[in-house]
Amino acid sequence: MLREDPRFYLTNLHSWINGNHFFGSYREMRYLVKNYAVVDKVTGEALPESKVEVFIWQGEYCMEESEILSSAQFPMTEEGREQVIDYLEEQYKWILTQPAVPVAE
Repeated sequence: MLREDPRFYLTNLHSWINGNHFFGSYREMRYLVKNYAVVDKVTGEALPESKVEVFIWQGEYCMEESEILSSAQFPMTEEGREQVIDYLEEQYKWILTQPAVPVAE
């Protein structure tokens, strides 16, 4: 579902290896992919202990002002990136079953 939707975007693995975090949203779902990169100083490659953690919330507010609904960790690899997309898709389907977050007036 997410992979086929042109409105969905997730940064590439290289961005994570370079120390970047990624905030994104897909309809009602908000997410942060936070990197914990451990990089070989000589080759610039991510070491096996590198990982990313995904945080999910819902609503119009920033992460700090929202309730984190779920989080999970994945390896910082291309396979891990695919697992992140699968996880985001599962969480989005779950969010659709939840009551909408009230909008501030």
